[in-house]
Amino acid sequence: MLKHELNGWVRLVGKAFSCWVQFKAQSMSLLLLIDGYNVVSPVAPPSGKPDPQWLHRERMQLLGRLKSHLDENTRKRTCVVFDAVNPPRDRPSLFDYHGIEVCFAVDYPEADDLLEELIFSHHAPKTLAVVSSDHRVQAAAKRRGSAIFDSKPWLDGLLEGRVGLAAGKGRAGQGSDDLEAEDDGKPDSVDDDDVDGWMKEFGY
Repeated sequence: MLKHELNGWVRLVGKAFSCWVQFKAQSMSLLLLIDGYNVVSPVAPPSGKPDPQWLHRERMQLLGRLKSHLDENTRKRTCVVFDAVNPPRDRPSLFDYHGIEVCFAVDYPEADDLLEELIFSHHAPKTLAVVSSDHRVQAAAKRRGSAIFDSKPWLDGLLEGRVGLAAGKGRAGQGSDDLEAEDDGKPDSVDDDDVDGWMKEFGY
């Protein structure tokens, strides 16, 4: 029994490592890097009766909006990074959601550290659009010459059919105009039911 469980953990670790290597390679050609909680802006749960699912629903709403408003090619070159504290050991911290890379920064003090790493490792940073109102993340993007979008205006534009990308990257929306900046080897895919079943276990 112990040997069987050990073999299972070895396979799980090996698969996770393989997915992470693919993710790091894919991240070098990203078009969109999104600071997930900064866009969602979940400062506190709704007032009144405590709701343990509110943060999960906010995350899923953001991912659903990206799925609906980004075209397939852009989704395949988009990464959303979330903070994570004490995630379940048997759940992935990295997965593919309809082409979008979703990553919980479980091995970093906070999401900003992973966002900075992804910005600095990008092979063509001037083609990258970074969506965050966090000054630290914006400073990292500015140093690399990436396009910077404040979270709320970018999300408002997305919902209106205007997708903010780095200059010259073409149309990214579902039949929409672009929003200009102010200044495939992918991990295993999961379906909506799988995501809904375990994403709620991440968070604070």
